[in-house]
Amino acid sequence: MFTSEHYHAALERDAAAFAEIMRAGDLGREVVACPGWTTQDLAEHLGGVHRWAAQVIVTGAPGEAPVGPSDRDEISTWFTDGAARLLDLLRTTDPGAPTWTFGPQPQLVSFWSRRQAHETAIHLWDARRAQGEASALDTALAADGVDEVISVIFPRQVRLGRIPPLTHGVRIVLSDGPKTSYVLAGDGTDLSAATESTVTGPAERVLLALWGRVDLEGLDVTGDPALVRATLKTGFTP
Repeated sequence: MFTSEHYHAALERDAAAFAEIMRAGDLGREVVACPGWTTQDLAEHLGGVHRWAAQVIVTGAPGEAPVGPSDRDEISTWFTDGAARLLDLLRTTDPGAPTWTFGPQPQLVSFWSRRQAHETAIHLWDARRAQGEASALDTALAADGVDEVISVIFPRQVRLGRIPPLTHGVRIVLSDGPKTSYVLAGDGTDLSAATESTVTGPAERVLLALWGRVDLEGLDVTGDPALVRATLKTGFTP
């Protein structure tokens, strides 16, 4: 079971690694998972999300994500300062305090500890791949990320009309992690819905597939692979 402290430690670690890429990497490299984006664009996005989340914690309401500077040295400092500000707020604010979130009730500050840890982890993976570096996700954090996508983000995407309810149910089975089985079906609210296929694999590979970063590599599929592939490409994450 992840605690706020676990999320904060992961966020601090991964934000520092991302900042190092901005200092030493090629910011013009294309980010394959985000068509049309360079690593510079990714840095502006992630830095803006950090600052946006910090604003939400302070104000209790959503606003606009700030736009980062275009200068390489300036954006590195801007990103680092924004991540530090977010971490400080998360660590000093009562995790049980109410605030706006896009998750289910109760809407609490603790939501942002989890969300920002996962946002940073997946984009660090993106940035490392863009630089041609090997990248791996922490297994426990990845398993929690699978839970977040299936239980929080996917139902929201359907609720907002961004994607239709799934017509092909898939059971997700993790070969590692504390919880091993999930149902990905319908609008995401029926945890006992029927499934026609099963995808089994390590939490990291499953999470990357749900985020559209990989196809079915490293995953075992029972059922029609074409239908599973089409389901996983639905767009569970914004």
